[in-house]
Amino acid sequence: MRNFCIMKNGQASCCNNLNDLTKIITVIMKIADNIIQKAFRFRICEPSEIVQANLEQTLNLCRNLYNAALQERRDAYKLNRISLNYYDQANQLSEIKQINSEYKDVHSQVLQDVLKRIKKTFKAFFNRVKKGQAGFPRFKSPSRYDSFCYPQSGFSLTGNKLQLSKIGTVKLKLSRQIRGRIKTLTIKRECGKWFAVFTVETKAEPLPKTNKTVGLDVGIESFVTLSDGTRIDNWKYFESSQKQLKKAQRKVSRRKKFSNRWCKAVKQVKKIHAHIKNQRNDFQHKLSTHLVGEFQTIVCEDLNIKGMSRGILSKQVHDVGWSSFFQKIEYKVANTNRRLIKVSPNYTSQTCLCGHRMKKTLSRRWHNCLKCGLSIHRDELSAKIILLLGLSGQDLTKAVGL
Repeated sequence: MRNFCIMKNGQASCCNNLNDLTKIITVIMKIADNIIQKAFRFRICEPSEIVQANLEQTLNLCRNLYNAALQERRDAYKLNRISLNYYDQANQLSEIKQINSEYKDVHSQVLQDVLKRIKKTFKAFFNRVKKGQAGFPRFKSPSRYDSFCYPQSGFSLTGNKLQLSKIGTVKLKLSRQIRGRIKTLTIKRECGKWFAVFTVETKAEPLPKTNKTVGLDVGIESFVTLSDGTRIDNWKYFESSQKQLKKAQRKVSRRKKFSNRWCKAVKQVKKIHAHIKNQRNDFQHKLSTHLVGEFQTIVCEDLNIKGMSRGILSKQVHDVGWSSFFQKIEYKVANTNRRLIKVSPNYTSQTCLCGHRMKKTLSRRWHNCLKCGLSIHRDELSAKIILLLGLSGQDLTKAVGL
């Protein structure tokens, strides 16, 4: 088969077949047309008993198919040194439906998507092997398999009513209008509640240009400090719910494992964690939207958050959620005409605006320069230094939306 050579990130790489080349051309055309992907997530209103049973059965059958496909791939290579691919397993679906008639009650593309998920799982596994971080794919228990996907068809949305093939009709809590062309639908279960996630393709919506720039210095005392002196409080959502979480976890530890009362206690712990997650996401979405809407250029540090989360302040670093905050800013900047610049964090808290560098311990929160006499809070000073580095192009590590 002929190989096609293309340029990727300034380097030549080869496509093994025409399908790969077609996918790459499609991506390039979408970028040229300024087409982006978005996800709209809506809560499913309490379904009827029949629909609820169908949702649970579909999820359980998808999980069983996932585990069976995983075992087949593992045994084929272990016993016969044969590597199975997606097409080898997808060709068996018609035979599986004849043997087990329950699979006839699941939409065909949903079953195909389960096998594609296995394909992605093994692809990720082989990438980890190359990096020396091997972790073989694991079988999924009922608590670890919580979604199934309609990749192309099998669903229709009319108003707030969603028709699911071979499941039934459910009502959605439409909090906003879906904009764009719907590509896929994922049905997800979280803490006993069901959600519908629509993936759509739409054109990026540029915002009115502004001449404002800002530097961001994230921290634990304050969630973020802006270069104009504005300080955003760190609400410490996990810490504020810790007492409630401890009580719920004690109930789990006292009860017999896998009993009905133990399962109820586990659900309560999950609800508390989900509440903390929702609080954090709501706060970060609102703040990131405000920053992207107000400032044309945003400059922040390119922090090694994974390394910082292993230190003495690991719980506080996980609670504050810097990584998810930066991810939200990054994708919102990419969808607009804004710009995000990441700079090296080296000495941003030790350097004065005059250029003089003086060492400070983490407990020292105020900066007093011995050279120029500047007296300012260290976080505000760091935000100003970060902004200067980003605009000057020095120690630039990454730019998004340029």
